[in-house]
Amino acid sequence: MERAIFLRNPNKLHLLPRHYSPRNFFSLFSSSSKSARSSSFTRRILHRPISPLTPRSLLLPRRCRFLPLSDTTYSSSFHFNKHHFSSASPHAIATQCSPGVSTLPDEVAAKYGFEKVSEEFIGECKSKAVLFKHKKTGAEVMSVSNDDENKVFGIVFRTPPKDSTGIPHILEHSVLCGSRKYPLKEPFVELLKGSLHTFLNAFTYPDRTCYPVASTNTKDFYNLVDVYLDAVFFPKCMEDHHTFQQEGWHFELNNPSEGVVFNEMKGVYSQPDNILGRTAQLALFPDNTYGVDSGGDPKVIPKLTFEQFKEFHGKYYHPSNARIWFYGDDDPTERLRILSEYLDMFDASSASNESRIEQQKFFSEPVRIVEKYPAGDGSDLKKKHMVCLNWLLADKPLDLETELTLGFLDHLMLGTPASPLTKILLDSGLGDAIVGSGVEDELLQPQFSIGLKGVSKEDIEKVEELVMGTLKKLAEEGFETDAVEASMNTIEFSLRENNTGSFPRGLSLMLQSISKWIYDMDPFEPLKYEKPLMALKARIAEEGSKAVFSPLIEKFILNNPHCVTIEMQPDPEKASRDEAAERKIFGESKSKHD
Repeated sequence: MERAIFLRNPNKLHLLPRHYSPRNFFSLFSSSSKSARSSSFTRRILHRPISPLTPRSLLLPRRCRFLPLSDTTYSSSFHFNKHHFSSASPHAIATQCSPGVSTLPDEVAAKYGFEKVSEEFIGECKSKAVLFKHKKTGAEVMSVSNDDENKVFGIVFRTPPKDSTGIPHILEHSVLCGSRKYPLKEPFVELLKGSLHTFLNAFTYPDRTCYPVASTNTKDFYNLVDVYLDAVFFPKCMEDHHTFQQEGWHFELNNPSEGVVFNEMKGVYSQPDNILGRTAQLALFPDNTYGVDSGGDPKVIPKLTFEQFKEFHGKYYHPSNARIWFYGDDDPTERLRILSEYLDMFDASSASNESRIEQQKFFSEPVRIVEKYPAGDGSDLKKKHMVCLNWLLADKPLDLETELTLGFLDHLMLGTPASPLTKILLDSGLGDAIVGSGVEDELLQPQFSIGLKGVSKEDIEKVEELVMGTLKKLAEEGFETDAVEASMNTIEFSLRENNTGSFPRGLSLMLQSISKWIYDMDPFEPLKYEKPLMALKARIAEEGSKAVFSPLIEKFILNNPHCVTIEMQPDPEKASRDEAAERKIFGESKSKHD
């Protein structure tokens, strides 16, 4: 099921493609025009199906949250090239960098307190990548050099919540409300007005928080880097209870539910698809941090105290818990110099050990959950049910080739309107639209989910049987040769074209890298698709596609006991019950604070 990523940008909206994992290289991303206007809203991005060139796993999250600060216009959309290309199509990679590009001498890195851990020229993105470690704090830095003028910086902290009070989400809002060197009320807004940025945003994931910026102007770029570093390490909100109240929650005489995050999450929790996604994540991962909502549950957010808020920042927003990314044509020496000014102010901490994500152990048998969602009074509820089957695919991270193969399998089953699982479900007439996202691997362990919405109660079981029967048939019979070849050509072309449109290429690479790096794995590996791609093509040519894909269906889905089936039922009285519960929660919280 789709995971939530919360984005904040009060003026200019840049859509975030799902952060890539090793198989998420074949995304095509570009922007056109479509606008919406609101002072605080949630837009649901549906992504099934878009085009045959876009594998299911690489599209925008359906549950992205956009968190504006003020009433403004957002422009967003994307489209994909729908022509068929063969694997012989020429490369179309804009960023160029010679393997002989000059590297930073070890003594220069040492001067600024860093040691070189490893270094590689990555042909897939024509870049020289160097991994550094800050000797004093242990902060890790990926310095990627090439000829791309669209420079990218990002700092990422592992921020696993222990409850659903929404601390990571509220903190992501709050640190951008002024800092030690930039004590403006809203420096984020001022940057949007005056900088030359090509990207400016912040994201909250279920287990990490990212702060990326991009600019083609070097001076402007370094200024943005300085603003972000000061914001995350020295935010004013640590001494400003008002910011915590403004961005999280607070009491008012006539409206006790004020607070940007609180109100935004109320909207999220009123949408059936979001409720389904949240229920699936919490049910699949009951024993680790994914079993709570990093965005915040409106019923739990009022339990968060200012002291807990400050403690979370002090614990996790520390260089010892940071992964830092630089990309582009700027001076790699200057990157380390800027970082050293901040990192040298800290001593090492145990944050990196304390923030590690624990793996979810496999269930011994499947689980079934029935959940209610708010439905409008007087509406026809006959075909308003939803059903979705969800599997946790592995009890530990998968190797790169297996992930890539699962990506191909996902595309074969669900990637186009003609893909067998997509077509059979939609043609069945049992539901109105597909829910679930196919293979998802943006968290520590990959998942697979599929189902239908707009289903009659009496057809719930038929949908489940159809899903399982289709998967079993695909495992037994395999896929048509033409479909496998078309999928291979599509994905290989997309990999080689590396077209991110207006989305900064350096940011898409950062999100690829961080998908492993954040879990203490090799940050270089997700950037290198050539070897596993060639190995997969060779296996298919030698063994046949059925021998490659059928065992995956059987192992990861059909014979997998870690399955959660979720049935969503419409309830016209749920909204009023939730409102009553909210009033009670606020009343209890107010009594404690009086």
